[in-house]
Amino acid sequence: MKQFGLKNISKQYQHPLFWVFTIFSFKIFSNTPHFIERIYARHIYQIIAVVNRWFASFFPFSIGDLLYFWGFAYLFYQILQLGIQIKHPKQQLLKISTFLLKTIWIFYLSWGLNYFREPLAKSLQLSTEKYTATQLINVTDSIISRTNRLQYQLTGNDTLAVEIPYSIDNIFQKTPDGYRQIANYIHVKYSVPCLKTSLFSKQISYMSVSGYLNPFTGEAQINKFYPKVFLPDIASHEVAHQLGFAPENEANFLGYLAAIHHPDLYFNYSGNIDALYYFLVELRRYDPKIYRAYLKKLHKGVLKNFKEAQIFHQKYRFPIDFSSTYDSYLKLNNQKSGIRSYNEMVQLVIAYESANY
Repeated sequence: MKQFGLKNISKQYQHPLFWVFTIFSFKIFSNTPHFIERIYARHIYQIIAVVNRWFASFFPFSIGDLLYFWGFAYLFYQILQLGIQIKHPKQQLLKISTFLLKTIWIFYLSWGLNYFREPLAKSLQLSTEKYTATQLINVTDSIISRTNRLQYQLTGNDTLAVEIPYSIDNIFQKTPDGYRQIANYIHVKYSVPCLKTSLFSKQISYMSVSGYLNPFTGEAQINKFYPKVFLPDIASHEVAHQLGFAPENEANFLGYLAAIHHPDLYFNYSGNIDALYYFLVELRRYDPKIYRAYLKKLHKGVLKNFKEAQIFHQKYRFPIDFSSTYDSYLKLNNQKSGIRSYNEMVQLVIAYESANY
Protein backbone atom coordinates (compact mmCIF):
# COMPACT_ATOMS: atom_id res chain seq x y z
CA MET A 1 0.00 0.00 0.00
CA LYS A 2 1.29 3.49 -0.88
CA GLN A 3 1.68 6.02 1.87
CA PHE A 4 0.39 9.48 0.95
CA GLY A 5 2.32 11.45 3.56
CA LEU A 6 3.84 14.90 3.12
CA LYS A 7 7.14 13.37 2.10
CA ASN A 8 5.53 11.47 -0.78
CA ILE A 9 3.59 14.53 -1.92
CA SER A 10 6.78 16.58 -1.82
CA LYS A 11 8.52 14.03 -4.03
CA GLN A 12 5.67 14.21 -6.55
CA TYR A 13 6.05 17.99 -6.71
CA GLN A 14 9.76 17.56 -7.41
CA HIS A 15 9.10 15.37 -10.43
CA PRO A 16 9.41 17.13 -13.82
CA LEU A 17 6.20 15.53 -15.10
CA PHE A 18 4.20 17.40 -12.45
CA TRP A 19 5.58 20.73 -13.67
CA VAL A 20 5.15 19.76 -17.32
CA PHE A 21 1.49 19.13 -16.57
CA THR A 22 1.02 22.50 -14.84
CA ILE A 23 2.75 24.37 -17.69
CA PHE A 24 0.58 22.47 -20.16
CA SER A 25 -2.48 23.70 -18.25
CA PHE A 26 -1.24 27.28 -18.77
CA LYS A 27 -0.99 26.56 -22.49
CA ILE A 28 -4.62 25.43 -22.47
CA PHE A 29 -5.60 28.72 -20.82
CA SER A 30 -3.57 30.60 -23.44
CA ASN A 31 -6.17 29.56 -26.01
CA THR A 32 -8.87 31.42 -24.05
CA PRO A 33 -7.86 35.10 -24.27
CA HIS A 34 -11.25 36.23 -22.94
CA PHE A 35 -10.71 34.21 -19.74
CA ILE A 36 -7.14 35.46 -19.33
CA GLU A 37 -8.27 39.06 -19.90
CA ARG A 38 -11.20 38.98 -17.47
CA ILE A 39 -9.83 36.74 -14.72
CA TYR A 40 -6.04 36.76 -14.84
CA ALA A 41 -4.96 40.10 -16.40
CA ARG A 42 -7.54 42.35 -14.74
CA HIS A 43 -7.69 40.69 -11.33
CA ILE A 44 -5.20 37.96 -10.39
CA TYR A 45 -2.21 39.59 -12.07
CA GLN A 46 -2.97 43.06 -10.68
CA ILE A 47 -2.78 41.69 -7.13
CA ILE A 48 0.44 39.77 -7.87
CA ALA A 49 2.00 42.83 -9.52
CA VAL A 50 1.22 45.26 -6.69
CA VAL A 51 2.47 42.84 -4.03
CA ASN A 52 5.69 42.19 -5.99
CA ARG A 53 6.35 45.90 -6.57
CA TRP A 54 5.53 46.72 -2.95
CA PHE A 55 8.05 44.16 -1.69
CA ALA A 56 10.74 45.10 -4.24
CA SER A 57 10.34 48.82 -3.48
CA PHE A 58 11.89 48.28 -0.03
CA PHE A 59 15.23 47.61 -1.72
CA PRO A 60 17.16 50.47 -3.36
CA PHE A 61 18.85 48.00 -5.71
CA SER A 62 17.40 45.45 -8.10
CA ILE A 63 16.59 42.24 -6.26
CA GLY A 64 15.42 40.82 -9.59
CA ASP A 65 18.90 41.17 -11.05
CA LEU A 66 20.35 39.37 -8.04
CA LEU A 67 17.75 36.66 -8.55
CA TYR A 68 18.83 36.33 -12.18
CA PHE A 69 22.46 36.07 -11.11
CA TRP A 70 21.66 33.38 -8.55
CA GLY A 71 19.51 31.45 -11.06
CA PHE A 72 22.18 31.36 -13.76
CA ALA A 73 24.89 30.53 -11.20
CA TYR A 74 22.80 27.68 -9.78
CA LEU A 75 22.04 26.31 -13.24
CA PHE A 76 25.70 26.52 -14.26
CA TYR A 77 26.71 24.70 -11.07
CA GLN A 78 24.18 21.92 -11.65
CA ILE A 79 25.37 21.46 -15.24
CA LEU A 80 28.93 21.14 -13.94
CA GLN A 81 27.74 18.56 -11.44
CA LEU A 82 26.21 16.63 -14.33
CA GLY A 83 29.71 16.15 -15.75
CA ILE A 84 31.11 15.16 -12.36
CA GLN A 85 28.40 12.71 -11.30
CA ILE A 86 28.80 10.36 -14.25
CA LYS A 87 27.33 7.41 -12.34
CA HIS A 88 24.03 9.17 -11.60
CA PRO A 89 23.26 11.36 -14.64
CA LYS A 90 19.51 10.66 -14.50
CA GLN A 91 19.13 12.14 -11.03
CA GLN A 92 21.09 15.24 -11.99
CA LEU A 93 19.13 15.71 -15.21
CA LEU A 94 15.89 15.47 -13.21
CA LYS A 95 17.15 18.19 -10.85
CA ILE A 96 18.07 20.52 -13.75
CA SER A 97 14.86 19.92 -15.68
CA THR A 98 12.73 20.42 -12.56
CA PHE A 99 14.47 23.74 -11.84
CA LEU A 100 13.87 24.97 -15.39
CA LEU A 101 10.24 23.84 -15.41
CA LYS A 102 9.56 25.51 -12.05
CA THR A 103 11.08 28.73 -13.39
CA ILE A 104 8.84 28.61 -16.47
CA TRP A 105 5.80 27.92 -14.29
CA ILE A 106 6.54 30.91 -12.03
CA PHE A 107 7.18 33.09 -15.10
CA TYR A 108 3.74 32.41 -16.58
CA LEU A 109 1.92 32.67 -13.27
CA SER A 110 3.61 35.90 -12.19
CA TRP A 111 3.42 37.73 -15.54
CA GLY A 112 3.81 35.65 -18.70
CA LEU A 113 0.12 34.83 -19.20
CA ASN A 114 -0.35 38.48 -20.14
CA TYR A 115 1.06 37.58 -23.56
CA PHE A 116 -2.18 35.74 -24.26
CA ARG A 117 -4.76 38.32 -23.15
CA GLU A 118 -7.08 40.08 -25.59
CA PRO A 119 -5.42 42.63 -27.90
CA LEU A 120 -5.22 46.17 -26.53
CA ALA A 121 -6.81 47.48 -29.74
CA LYS A 122 -9.96 45.57 -28.84
CA SER A 123 -10.30 46.99 -25.32
CA LEU A 124 -9.56 50.53 -26.56
CA GLN A 125 -11.82 50.07 -29.59
CA LEU A 126 -9.09 51.02 -32.03
CA SER A 127 -9.18 50.01 -35.67
CA THR A 128 -7.17 46.91 -36.56
CA GLU A 129 -7.30 47.54 -40.31
CA LYS A 130 -3.94 47.96 -41.98
CA TYR A 131 -3.13 51.64 -42.37
CA THR A 132 -2.77 53.23 -45.79
CA ALA A 133 0.32 54.94 -47.18
CA THR A 134 -1.49 58.27 -46.88
CA GLN A 135 -2.18 57.68 -43.18
CA LEU A 136 1.45 56.73 -42.57
CA ILE A 137 2.70 59.87 -44.29
CA ASN A 138 0.18 62.17 -42.57
CA VAL A 139 0.87 60.89 -39.04
CA THR A 140 4.63 60.95 -39.67
CA ASP A 141 4.22 64.59 -40.70
CA SER A 142 2.30 65.29 -37.50
CA ILE A 143 4.90 63.66 -35.26
CA ILE A 144 7.74 65.48 -37.03
CA SER A 145 5.95 68.77 -36.49
CA ARG A 146 5.43 68.06 -32.77
CA THR A 147 9.00 66.85 -32.29
CA ASN A 148 10.48 69.92 -34.02
CA ARG A 149 8.25 72.24 -32.01
CA LEU A 150 9.18 70.63 -28.70
CA GLN A 151 12.88 70.60 -29.57
CA TYR A 152 12.77 74.35 -30.22
CA GLN A 153 10.73 75.03 -27.06
CA LEU A 154 13.26 73.16 -24.92
CA THR A 155 16.44 74.57 -26.47
CA GLY A 156 15.50 77.87 -28.09
CA ASN A 157 17.64 76.90 -31.09
CA ASP A 158 16.76 74.36 -33.78
CA THR A 159 20.39 73.20 -34.04
CA LEU A 160 20.83 72.14 -30.40
CA ALA A 161 20.19 68.64 -29.11
CA VAL A 162 17.73 68.36 -26.24
CA GLU A 163 19.45 67.56 -22.94
CA ILE A 164 17.25 66.35 -20.08
CA PRO A 165 18.27 68.20 -16.90
CA TYR A 166 16.90 65.55 -14.51
CA SER A 167 18.77 62.76 -12.81
CA ILE A 168 17.65 59.20 -13.63
CA ASP A 169 15.97 58.97 -10.21
CA ASN A 170 14.02 62.17 -11.00
CA ILE A 171 12.89 60.63 -14.28
CA PHE A 172 11.67 57.56 -12.40
CA GLN A 173 9.79 59.75 -9.91
CA LYS A 174 8.09 61.67 -12.71
CA THR A 175 7.19 58.68 -14.91
CA PRO A 176 3.93 57.72 -13.11
CA ASP A 177 2.52 61.22 -13.80
CA GLY A 178 2.05 60.30 -17.45
CA TYR A 179 -0.02 57.23 -16.57
CA ARG A 180 -2.20 59.30 -14.26
CA GLN A 181 -3.13 61.37 -17.32
CA ILE A 182 -4.26 58.33 -19.34
CA ALA A 183 -5.59 56.10 -16.51
CA ASN A 184 -9.23 56.67 -17.48
CA TYR A 185 -8.49 55.88 -21.11
CA ILE A 186 -6.69 52.59 -20.55
CA HIS A 187 -8.81 51.68 -17.46
CA VAL A 188 -5.75 50.79 -15.38
CA LYS A 189 -4.14 52.79 -12.58
CA TYR A 190 -0.44 52.56 -11.85
CA SER A 191 0.04 52.19 -8.11
CA VAL A 192 3.17 51.35 -6.10
CA PRO A 193 5.79 52.47 -8.66
CA CYS A 194 8.99 50.45 -8.83
CA LEU A 195 11.58 51.58 -11.38
CA LYS A 196 15.29 50.94 -10.97
CA THR A 197 18.49 51.01 -12.97
CA SER A 198 19.75 47.59 -13.98
CA LEU A 199 22.77 46.18 -12.15
CA PHE A 200 23.75 44.77 -15.54
CA SER A 201 23.48 48.03 -17.49
CA LYS A 202 26.93 47.62 -19.00
CA GLN A 203 26.25 44.04 -20.05
CA ILE A 204 22.82 44.70 -21.57
CA SER A 205 24.27 47.65 -23.49
CA TYR A 206 26.17 45.12 -25.60
CA MET A 207 22.84 43.39 -26.25
CA SER A 208 21.24 46.67 -27.41
CA VAL A 209 18.77 46.48 -24.52
CA SER A 210 17.48 49.79 -23.15
CA GLY A 211 15.24 48.33 -20.46
CA TYR A 212 13.33 45.26 -19.35
CA LEU A 213 10.77 44.04 -16.87
CA ASN A 214 11.71 41.39 -14.33
CA PRO A 215 8.63 39.13 -14.43
CA PHE A 216 9.52 37.47 -11.11
CA THR A 217 9.81 40.62 -8.98
CA GLY A 218 7.81 43.15 -11.02
CA GLU A 219 10.72 45.62 -11.15
CA ALA A 220 11.13 47.82 -14.22
CA GLN A 221 14.82 47.85 -15.08
CA ILE A 222 16.36 50.70 -17.08
CA ASN A 223 19.76 50.81 -18.76
CA LYS A 224 21.47 53.77 -17.07
CA PHE A 225 23.99 54.11 -19.91
CA TYR A 226 21.37 54.68 -22.63
CA PRO A 227 21.14 58.30 -23.89
CA LYS A 228 19.09 60.14 -21.29
CA VAL A 229 16.80 61.88 -23.77
CA PHE A 230 15.15 58.51 -24.50
CA LEU A 231 14.85 57.37 -20.87
CA PRO A 232 11.44 58.95 -20.09
CA ASP A 233 9.88 57.00 -22.95
CA ILE A 234 11.81 53.83 -22.08
CA ALA A 235 10.68 54.05 -18.44
CA SER A 236 7.09 54.60 -19.60
CA HIS A 237 7.39 51.55 -21.87
CA GLU A 238 8.50 49.35 -18.96
CA VAL A 239 5.65 50.63 -16.78
CA ALA A 240 3.24 49.40 -19.45
CA HIS A 241 4.76 45.93 -18.99
CA GLN A 242 4.31 46.30 -15.23
CA LEU A 243 0.63 47.03 -15.79
CA GLY A 244 0.28 43.71 -17.62
CA PHE A 245 0.61 44.73 -21.26
CA ALA A 246 3.13 42.17 -22.44
CA PRO A 247 3.27 42.55 -26.26
CA GLU A 248 6.00 44.97 -27.30
CA ASN A 249 3.82 46.92 -29.72
CA GLU A 250 1.30 47.59 -26.93
CA ALA A 251 3.99 48.59 -24.42
CA ASN A 252 5.53 50.89 -27.05
CA PHE A 253 2.14 52.46 -27.74
CA LEU A 254 1.19 52.96 -24.08
CA GLY A 255 4.66 54.29 -23.26
CA TYR A 256 4.21 56.78 -26.08
CA LEU A 257 0.73 57.81 -24.85
CA ALA A 258 1.92 58.27 -21.27
CA ALA A 259 4.92 60.33 -22.41
CA ILE A 260 3.08 62.65 -24.82
CA HIS A 261 0.31 63.32 -22.27
CA HIS A 262 2.80 63.90 -19.47
CA PRO A 263 2.71 67.43 -17.97
CA ASP A 264 6.49 67.67 -18.49
CA LEU A 265 7.77 68.84 -21.90
CA TYR A 266 10.89 66.66 -21.70
CA PHE A 267 8.68 63.58 -21.44
CA ASN A 268 6.60 64.87 -24.37
CA TYR A 269 9.75 65.20 -26.46
CA SER A 270 11.06 61.78 -25.46
CA GLY A 271 7.77 60.10 -26.41
CA ASN A 272 7.57 61.86 -29.75
CA ILE A 273 11.17 61.31 -30.83
CA ASP A 274 10.98 57.62 -29.94
CA ALA A 275 7.73 57.18 -31.90
CA LEU A 276 9.26 59.15 -34.76
CA TYR A 277 12.04 56.57 -35.03
CA TYR A 278 9.52 53.75 -35.63
CA PHE A 279 7.55 55.82 -38.11
CA LEU A 280 10.67 56.69 -40.09
CA VAL A 281 11.61 52.99 -40.20
CA GLU A 282 8.19 52.19 -41.65
CA LEU A 283 8.44 55.08 -44.09
CA ARG A 284 11.83 53.83 -45.28
CA ARG A 285 10.31 50.40 -45.96
CA TYR A 286 7.45 52.00 -47.87
CA ASP A 287 9.44 54.46 -49.99
CA PRO A 288 13.14 55.30 -49.42
CA LYS A 289 12.80 58.53 -51.42
CA ILE A 290 10.00 59.86 -49.21
CA TYR A 291 11.98 58.74 -46.17
CA ARG A 292 15.01 60.79 -47.22
CA ALA A 293 12.81 63.79 -47.97
CA TYR A 294 11.25 63.58 -44.51
CA LEU A 295 14.64 63.38 -42.81
CA LYS A 296 15.34 66.83 -44.24
CA LYS A 297 12.28 68.16 -42.38
CA LEU A 298 13.85 67.38 -39.00
CA HIS A 299 15.59 70.09 -37.01
CA LYS A 300 19.33 69.58 -36.72
CA GLY A 301 18.87 69.31 -32.96
CA VAL A 302 16.51 66.34 -33.40
CA LEU A 303 19.01 64.65 -35.71
CA LYS A 304 21.70 65.16 -33.06
CA ASN A 305 19.55 63.34 -30.53
CA PHE A 306 19.14 60.46 -32.97
CA LYS A 307 22.91 60.54 -33.42
CA GLU A 308 23.33 59.99 -29.67
CA ALA A 309 21.54 56.66 -29.96
CA GLN A 310 23.61 55.72 -33.00
CA ILE A 311 26.85 56.49 -31.16
CA PHE A 312 25.66 54.44 -28.18
CA HIS A 313 25.01 51.36 -30.32
CA GLN A 314 28.34 51.77 -32.11
CA LYS A 315 30.18 52.04 -28.79
CA TYR A 316 28.60 48.85 -27.44
CA ARG A 317 28.65 46.87 -30.65
CA PHE A 318 29.09 43.17 -29.94
CA PRO A 319 30.13 40.47 -32.46
CA ILE A 320 27.33 38.13 -31.35
CA ASP A 321 23.80 39.05 -32.44
CA PHE A 322 21.32 38.30 -29.64
CA SER A 323 18.29 39.48 -31.63
CA SER A 324 17.50 36.06 -33.10
CA THR A 325 17.19 34.54 -29.61
CA TYR A 326 14.85 37.29 -28.45
CA ASP A 327 12.93 37.03 -31.72
CA SER A 328 12.31 33.33 -31.02
CA TYR A 329 11.23 34.12 -27.45
CA LEU A 330 8.66 36.64 -28.66
CA LYS A 331 7.28 34.29 -31.30
CA LEU A 332 6.98 31.54 -28.70
CA ASN A 333 4.88 33.91 -26.60
CA ASN A 334 2.16 34.83 -29.07
CA GLN A 335 4.00 37.62 -30.91
CA LYS A 336 4.07 36.24 -34.42
CA SER A 337 6.12 39.12 -35.79
CA GLY A 338 8.89 38.64 -33.25
CA ILE A 339 11.15 41.67 -32.97
CA ARG A 340 9.17 43.34 -35.75
CA SER A 341 6.34 43.65 -33.23
CA TYR A 342 8.05 46.74 -31.78
CA ASN A 343 7.33 48.53 -35.05
CA GLU A 344 3.71 47.44 -34.98
CA MET A 345 3.08 50.25 -32.51
CA VAL A 346 2.81 52.36 -35.68
CA GLN A 347 -0.53 50.68 -36.40
CA LEU A 348 -1.83 51.53 -32.91
CA VAL A 349 -0.61 55.15 -33.06
CA ILE A 350 -2.25 55.70 -36.45
CA ALA A 351 -5.50 54.12 -35.23
CA TYR A 352 -5.39 56.33 -32.14
CA GLU A 353 -4.63 59.49 -34.11
CA SER A 354 -7.44 58.69 -36.56
CA ALA A 355 -9.93 58.14 -33.74
CA ASN A 356 -9.02 61.31 -31.86
CA TYR A 357 -8.50 63.89 -34.59
